[in-house]
Amino acid sequence: MKTIKGFCLLAALAAATACNQPAKQQDSTKADSTATNAAKPAETQVAADTANTSDVLNAYIALKDEFIKSDVAGIKTAATDLEGKLSGIKGCTETATVAHQITTAADIKAQRDAFLVLSKDVIALVKGAKLKSAPIYVDFCPMADGGKGGYWLSSTKPIVNPYFPEHMKECGSVKEQIN
Repeated sequence: MKTIKGFCLLAALAAATACNQPAKQQDSTKADSTATNAAKPAETQVAADTANTSDVLNAYIALKDEFIKSDVAGIKTAATDLEGKLSGIKGCTETATVAHQITTAADIKAQRDAFLVLSKDVIALVKGAKLKSAPIYVDFCPMADGGKGGYWLSSTKPIVNPYFPEHMKECGSVKEQIN
């Protein structure tokens, strides 16, 4: 039982860290997680955290697909959905704020700039959740972010670049497979 509680605590900390929350909020997540462990069986908590992260992943993939279409209105709608999903996970308020920035951005370039930051956070969140699902790929485009490179998640292995879908749709490579 101690192992299960330890795993739940570790998963909660990983989710908070993945969303780039300040240490102060991570500590409160730790305390909240411990209090919740006493009230509910550990197995139920892990399932709830995984379900929330799975919802975030699905909303993120939908957003990435809108970037591939270069549909500004579709991007805003998908980002709003993702923002709502992120808001449902403790410690992800800053990441939800980045999703909100995509909804308010004036043009697709600004949206893609925010997507670079959002992708880093969501990748860390998904890795920390250890989802039991179909493979998820961490892809990388070396040309994104002014040549600094940018990552994104994909549910398919072939590269479809959300940063340059008009000119370099297949630019990039799979850097990692999760699960």
